[in-house]
Amino acid sequence: MKILNLFIVSIVLLLLMPVKILAQKQVVKGRVVLCNALQQTEALPYANIALIQLPDSTFVTGAVSDEQGKFTCSFSRKKNHSYLFKVSYTGCSPVFKTITSQSDTVRLGTIKLKENALHLKEIVVVAPLKAMEQKGDTTIYNVDAYPTPEGSYLQELVKRIPGLTYDPKEKTITYNGHTIKEITVNGKDFFKGNQQVVLENLPVKFVSQLKVYDKPTKQEEATGMKSAEKNYVLDLQTKKEVNNAILLSAEGGYGTHKRRDINGKIMRFNEAGDNFMINGQSTNRHYTTPYDKNISNTIGANITKVKDQFEISGNVSFSNDRVGNESSSYSEQYMTTGNQYAISESNRLSKGNRFNGNVDFKWDIDSLTMFNISGWFNSNRNNSDDHNREATFDTNPEVSTQNPFDRFEEIDPATYINDSKRQSKEQSQYSNYNINTSITRRLNKKGNNISFSFSTAQNQNKSKTYTLSSTRYFRLSDIAGKDSVLSLNQYQYAPGKEQNYTLNLAYTQVLTKESRLQISYGFNANKEHLNSNTYNLGAPDDKNIPIGILPEGYEAGNIDSLANRSNSLTSGHNLALQFTYNGEVWGIRSSLTTTFQKRSINEYTGRHQADTTINSIEWQPNLTLTYHKGDNYAMISYNGGTSQPMLRDLIAPTDYSSPLNITRSNPNLRASYSNYIYAMFNNFRKGIMVGMSWNQQINSVTRATIYNTETGGRETFPVNINGNWGLSGNASYDKRFNFFRIYLTGAGNFNQNVSLINEGYDNQMPQQSKTHTTGLNSDLRLSYLPSWGNIELNGKWTFYQSKNSLQNRNTYTRIYTLGLDSSINLPWDFIFKTDANYRFRNGTGISGDDENEILWNIKLSWKFLKEKQAELSVYWADILSQRKNLSRSATSTGFYEYYERQLKGYFMVSLKYELNNMN
Repeated sequence: MKILNLFIVSIVLLLLMPVKILAQKQVVKGRVVLCNALQQTEALPYANIALIQLPDSTFVTGAVSDEQGKFTCSFSRKKNHSYLFKVSYTGCSPVFKTITSQSDTVRLGTIKLKENALHLKEIVVVAPLKAMEQKGDTTIYNVDAYPTPEGSYLQELVKRIPGLTYDPKEKTITYNGHTIKEITVNGKDFFKGNQQVVLENLPVKFVSQLKVYDKPTKQEEATGMKSAEKNYVLDLQTKKEVNNAILLSAEGGYGTHKRRDINGKIMRFNEAGDNFMINGQSTNRHYTTPYDKNISNTIGANITKVKDQFEISGNVSFSNDRVGNESSSYSEQYMTTGNQYAISESNRLSKGNRFNGNVDFKWDIDSLTMFNISGWFNSNRNNSDDHNREATFDTNPEVSTQNPFDRFEEIDPATYINDSKRQSKEQSQYSNYNINTSITRRLNKKGNNISFSFSTAQNQNKSKTYTLSSTRYFRLSDIAGKDSVLSLNQYQYAPGKEQNYTLNLAYTQVLTKESRLQISYGFNANKEHLNSNTYNLGAPDDKNIPIGILPEGYEAGNIDSLANRSNSLTSGHNLALQFTYNGEVWGIRSSLTTTFQKRSINEYTGRHQADTTINSIEWQPNLTLTYHKGDNYAMISYNGGTSQPMLRDLIAPTDYSSPLNITRSNPNLRASYSNYIYAMFNNFRKGIMVGMSWNQQINSVTRATIYNTETGGRETFPVNINGNWGLSGNASYDKRFNFFRIYLTGAGNFNQNVSLINEGYDNQMPQQSKTHTTGLNSDLRLSYLPSWGNIELNGKWTFYQSKNSLQNRNTYTRIYTLGLDSSINLPWDFIFKTDANYRFRNGTGISGDDENEILWNIKLSWKFLKEKQAELSVYWADILSQRKNLSRSATSTGFYEYYERQLKGYFMVSLKYELNNMN
């Protein structure tokens, strides 16, 4: 039997030997790029790869290039046969490569395809253009499927694309509810911090596609470990003729109320990523306060440079602003026996300069090593003048929030608690910088890698504050038996400095093609130094000492009890374990971070000193599950975290610098822990999105409040408390049907905020104050979007309610808005735009039509010259002069209403010229 088995094995080996000799396993690799007339190249995905056996031209196997243009093709090579590789792409001339090497792996290098100049005019193929495509996690919008009026800019295109929304007031663009954090051009960094400039100035005719995707950071891209945080990017794919195009525009306008707008910019685009932009603007047309000296002057530059394995991008800007506003407010402070009410008026003027910039440099040292360094800096100087008056009562004064002191003398004097008038002048300087470096090294073909990162940051500030105030206490008597008056004329100098250092070392193990495991160690240190001195400058009524001027020998007025010195050091060791799985349908991300923290502080205020060191451990778990199949995407995530109380809240000496707002610490504070759960579902093609979240804090830190009923002042101190939680949800439907777009969204939230409140200083335990706030809102937009313009009808509803447990106080506000927004291209190159909104309110304390408003704006433009480069326009804002700014909010301690005076309409004439130099 053994001989028979040996014979059979021998026969099998003899039969397989020729196969081994005749067939050899061979792998062919390469990369496909598209080469233009200027010999500039870009990766070409989805190119067709075909292997042909000669001489009979038999097809052997094939492949398709990936997003980076790379391909891999394997086959069994037969002896005495020749092979030919064919690389082709629609509209390009094919390239043929003969395979002669006998090596197991053949590298063809970079294969360049060029566009085919031969056009078959006799054949016209007509096929419907896909408006939207979903390729993996990337949503692609084909611009030609969304016709826009002639001469439109990118913001007009965004209006027509379901899923994308641009808010011109907030200058933000969102994708299915997520904020677009960055705009890139042809996949390269550009326009960082200048989204408004792009959306309102880039012509639609320059763009062929829009791509939206969750872009990993350079560190995440190198390690393959993507965080749960979304970083959505809008990538503009420009047309071929835009390559090396120069865009130049200049505009000037002037109007009533000294409105003006002067701006200019120049941009250059390059397919390879070499882009730049310079822009400047001097304007006050978007300021809505009536101060006629409002102005914002800005000049900035962006640049991106790509060469071989290097990529650098950055921007720098300088701005000078002057802003003035007048505001007033009304508030109710919740108390145990009866609420306390306050009214205030403020007139503020500020002037400031800002200089900031950032830079990002990436270097692919070799195919296995990536180095990145980035940084930013910011420098501010600001001067402000503020005049404020505030009064407190024990019953509702029943006055208008818009003009609270007009009827002050008519209020019952028996309800007065205090009346404070304050003038302040502040000069501040602030500068900071941040530098981040990282290097990642891939260890093997499998993808295992090790990475190291280091960052350092420094914040430095210096403020000088002059205060001239007089507070009258109606329930305290002086020696003469009259109302007590506290007058202050003080100067405070407060410099501070903060430094931070962080380093991290991580190792990533590739488990399978879809899964990775990372373990990391990090160290961080934060050092902070604060210093504050307060000086008494003499009698406030001394006319020889104007506010903002220090008299000679002012140092003698140093108030030792208000001096503050603080030095703190926080260091921590972080250990983290992270696992990710990214399958075709399911995805998992889980992590656990443990921080061993040491904190020390040395602080004294006047004669009181505190010095302590505290050790603690913090935990941060995270779990995220995702499901992505077809057009359906679902996610559920949990985030938790320990948070230690601030050292100042634990041991800081009592601060009496503000007699009406005394603060002290609490050495018995415990760490708090937060829970946050978020779930969402999205169907990209059907335009449906639903989300819900829940948050809770255990041992959350809040400030207990003890009110002084005689002075109207308060003393606060931190305490741990439970019962703070919130629930929110939202849903939207965004769909386009031919020329019509329907957008419907609704959201709601409920929150419970808890605090402790007491009156007097009788050592009684403060009572719990629970405030329930409910917010509901909805937004419906019906748009008609033909190629000659757009017409949109919209309606909004907002409801806000707060209930407090102490006095069973219930306040609510409803706001209804009906609007029309349209743009029409008229004959003879005229463009007419108008938007109108009717907003009416009702609720607690709101009566009559005084709170209602109609905001109506119109603009008429005329384009002229041969290529329509020039545009003359007239703009009339707030035609009916009804603009208002009124807002409400509630916390666990009180209810607040805020009003800011508004500019009542203006008229403006502008002239704009554009020069677009394209290939």
